[in-house]
Amino acid sequence: MTAWRPRVIDVVALLGFALAWLVPMAWVAYLGEAPVDWPINTRDAYAVSCLFGRGNERVSMFYVQVRHAGQPGWHDLPEHEYFGLEPFGHRTRFDRFMSRFGYREGAGVARRELGLWLAAAHAERHPEQPPILALRFVWADRRISADDPPQGRWRKPPRAEAGPIHRLGEVVLIEEGAP
Repeated sequence: MTAWRPRVIDVVALLGFALAWLVPMAWVAYLGEAPVDWPINTRDAYAVSCLFGRGNERVSMFYVQVRHAGQPGWHDLPEHEYFGLEPFGHRTRFDRFMSRFGYREGAGVARRELGLWLAAAHAERHPEQPPILALRFVWADRRISADDPPQGRWRKPPRAEAGPIHRLGEVVLIEEGAP
């Protein structure tokens, strides 16, 4: 009877798995979070080892405001009509997009495309309302502290209750007939 010997391909696969997954996973668990210089997708892949490794100091809340033809001032666009699904707890895809990519300096093109899509979707859903002439993204921060911790099932408050508002990027001008 011959002794069992592992195949070379099995040893290579095991070493590859250990080096590509287990060692970085242990490193991330030791650090408490993935290193910031890792690519974002890589950080996400290894973040499962340290969910909630450290608390956030603040929560950023993002809102959409529009300016309609014939109406002065900016008005809040009800996001729940366009981003009803909440796959990230109580955060919508809009919240996730904005907190992840939308606030970046070079994200003007992405915000513009999102703004054009929102204007087109709004015109399609509400043909009786005046068209959207311009759209802007705004944000507010809520500091998290031991003195005033979040209570219960936290939801993003209405913009009027969010505190100081800051404009994010340029105003998106909507041209007639834009997609």
